[in-house]
Amino acid sequence: MRKLIVIAAVVAAGAGLIPLSTAIRAPDQRPPRPAAGEAAAYAYLCDNAKDEGPHDQCAHWFVVTSGGRTWQLTDAVERGYVDLTADGRYLAYQRAGDGRLVVRDLVGGTVRAVQEPAPGVDGDRLAYRPMLLGKGRWLYVDYVAAWDGVDEPPSVVVDVATGRTVWRLPRDSWLDRLDDDGSRLMVEDDKSFSVMDTSGTTTRPLPARLRAVEATGTLTPDGAGQAAQVVSRNFPAGGADLRPARLVTIDTRTGKALHDVRLSLPLKDRASICDVSRWAGSREVLLRCGTGELFHEINFRVDTRTGHYAKAGETRPPRSHLFELVRAAD
Repeated sequence: MRKLIVIAAVVAAGAGLIPLSTAIRAPDQRPPRPAAGEAAAYAYLCDNAKDEGPHDQCAHWFVVTSGGRTWQLTDAVERGYVDLTADGRYLAYQRAGDGRLVVRDLVGGTVRAVQEPAPGVDGDRLAYRPMLLGKGRWLYVDYVAAWDGVDEPPSVVVDVATGRTVWRLPRDSWLDRLDDDGSRLMVEDDKSFSVMDTSGTTTRPLPARLRAVEATGTLTPDGAGQAAQVVSRNFPAGGADLRPARLVTIDTRTGKALHDVRLSLPLKDRASICDVSRWAGSREVLLRCGTGELFHEINFRVDTRTGHYAKAGETRPPRSHLFELVRAAD
């Protein structure tokens, strides 16, 4: 089973959000010409007045710039996924007119299409997300099946400048890390992880404690031989307590567990799922944790050898009536 973070849009669909009101001012109907001219702060899909998810006015993404200006991404497919770089400069999405995946430079005004075709997907059975890496240099396209028995096309990594696919991942695997120059990557499936470069592929089995748990997110490498993953308490269908129980660190050269520490983060809601956001040094990681409240997250700085933690920040949705939210800042 694919290990995934709970997607906010799925939660929102049954969350009984407050109907859309005039509190959200009408956006510009076209992107500023030739581009916004300033980076984005976030993008969102709103919920319509009947609380039935995004359609009509809410079916296109709203982009909110760092200067507070709002415009609607009307050239994107309705309800398709988007991604922003951490600095808010680059925006990836599927273009409605020709179905091509594109990366828009919001500051420079250019739009680059990738050569990799975006096959038609059935949102009820198969979905995909574009993810920008390396400050917008690379585009990772990840396919996710909604249930077992649905074939997932192999995920790909595309060079945005040329539009060409530079890596095609093994089927049923997903990306854990891509080196800045694109020469090496680490991928994972349910049972193993692989390091791939121009010399070939090295595959190691995951430690038993990770293979046996169908829970939270993926391994997160630090680029220096370590990778960490959160293990939740009791993942469905075995249970419904998603709060983190342990933090496991492995050696990416051998696949052996280095550290396995118990976590006792102050998260009261059983739906509070956590994942490793990034490494913050040689022995600390940042965990991004949901709280059970829609789009509300708490970040913790955690010692991988002791489990000791400190609160590192907290984010809440910038406005109400949200169905899906993508933040520019990490």
